[in-house]
Amino acid sequence: MAIQMDKAGLRREISRKRDHLIERERVEKSEAITRRLFNIEMVAQAEDILLYSDFGSEVKTEQIFNTAKRMHKRVFYPKVVGNDLEFYRVEDLGELQVGFKGIQEPFMLKRVGGDWIFAAVAVIPGTVFSREGYRIGYGRGFYDRFLARYPSIFKIGLAYDLQVLEHIPHEYYDVRMDGLVCESEQLFWSNSSK
Repeated sequence: MAIQMDKAGLRREISRKRDHLIERERVEKSEAITRRLFNIEMVAQAEDILLYSDFGSEVKTEQIFNTAKRMHKRVFYPKVVGNDLEFYRVEDLGELQVGFKGIQEPFMLKRVGGDWIFAAVAVIPGTVFSREGYRIGYGRGFYDRFLARYPSIFKIGLAYDLQVLEHIPHEYYDVRMDGLVCESEQLFWSNSSK
């Protein structure tokens, strides 16, 4: 019998399980996720990648950054500005420093104007994801607000298998992912019915 939990309960429970992964497991699983991510045609062909700085026990993203740079892609990281995320181009991980809630953020701010962002692939963190394409983040709504402004961005969640459930509660403002990559599988959804 499945136990019903609200978002806060699921966030706590899955974060606790994720935190119990040992470092070697996180590294191995993150490497497998990175390989799967770059095997996706949309990612392989993208010129611009919106990436996140992993924090705590999240899927590690340094290898994603390094692979994207080897492929001559432009990589952008988020910075919290008020209640919103703004993305800035990062050429080297040394351009990141501790920012909001202890998360690495760009400090050498090279914002690029124009319509580039509409064709970008966004790699999205979260605490819990569903097999229906929804995610539970950290409760502040930063990514949902950002993604709602740019609906054409291809949105891929990254998660360890243990973070994926069949169903999770979601609200009308929760932005559905286009894809999800885990160490053992990748899932894709059509968002035309959102």
